[in-house]
Amino acid sequence: MLDFNKVVQQIDSISRESFIDTDALQETKENAQAALDRAMRSPDQFVTRLDENSTWVLWPVATPLEPIGVKHPIKVADDSYTVVAVDGSQIMPSHHEVHTCYLLNVGMALITYGAKLPPVLETIPKLYSRPEDLYPLVDRRRLHIDELYVSLERTIMELEILASESIKAKERGLPVLALYDGSLLPWSVEKLPDGYQHSYISRMSEALSSLERESIPIIGYLSHSRGADIVNCLRILVCPYETSHCREHCGDLNEEDFPCSKVWPLSDRLLFKPHLNLNDRSATFLSGASVSKLLPREHRVCFIYMDVGEEIARLEFPRWLLNKEGQLHAALSMILSQCQKGMGYPVSLAESHHLAVIKGNDRDQFFELITRHLLTLGVSQIKTSPKQSKKRWGFV
Repeated sequence: MLDFNKVVQQIDSISRESFIDTDALQETKENAQAALDRAMRSPDQFVTRLDENSTWVLWPVATPLEPIGVKHPIKVADDSYTVVAVDGSQIMPSHHEVHTCYLLNVGMALITYGAKLPPVLETIPKLYSRPEDLYPLVDRRRLHIDELYVSLERTIMELEILASESIKAKERGLPVLALYDGSLLPWSVEKLPDGYQHSYISRMSEALSSLERESIPIIGYLSHSRGADIVNCLRILVCPYETSHCREHCGDLNEEDFPCSKVWPLSDRLLFKPHLNLNDRSATFLSGASVSKLLPREHRVCFIYMDVGEEIARLEFPRWLLNKEGQLHAALSMILSQCQKGMGYPVSLAESHHLAVIKGNDRDQFFELITRHLLTLGVSQIKTSPKQSKKRWGFV
């Protein structure tokens, strides 16, 4: 049990300390804004500088697909569209429980505006309990699953459900938006064996391709994003060396002592906040993340920043959507509509989150159901580990 009397003292210290670096952050913002203004004045030279130095720096470099100073006003969509949104959660496997297994749960919200059609609010659970689920064969070796693996399986399940349900939603006769909660970049897949990477990328590509064939835009919505792709590009611009060879010039320094760190750390959303008006979107950028390069060219992840009212949101989408400019604009219009209806956050994503979340009581009931089923099978000596038993019931 948490001793809040002791925690309160530490919370008080955080409150005091949180203002110590305010001046430093303001200076970083001012330096970054000056660098951004410089890039906007000479966008071609900025791109050339990036091209010449992207292989030498210690971080991935995004590629501007439009002049960096470009911004486009987006009109809020009329109420005549269908949005499909997904979010997910999981119950992790535990060898302390009565049976080792894990559960993925995806919440799906399908809402139509402009037609008298009922919404579909649904949860889709999937249980993994077979030996091949718990010890999948990858590159001829059995993989011991962990939270990283389960999280990736949940993500791909979300994308596959989003694609299939969005295609079904076309039957409602209105434009459809597929809205994903979070980044489309499968960041952690690179930490798993090559065989799993290839399988994951293949499944992800098929889901994206199915949406492309049906002309359904998919957008990954990131609220309060910590992304700093553009800030990292500006670090190259302000680098005092002709070639931004980080290891050669700054290899013996801590990162905060790099000359380019006068514009870092800072998030892109704070960088763009002074430049975007309400309902404006930024220029489009192609992600330089190595995991994006695992995807086929048409599926590589692009991103923009957009002022949705309550925040500067980061929006990600596959590259093929750029070739369908009308669809991209329509998708962004629908997102603005969703944010208005959700008072600052897409209402469909909020609904899908509420559907997906698994509470502590849900987890306990899940394992109670497992226990009852094992009893009906005649399995003897069903019990949790001593550790789990004591955690659940205590000593007193």
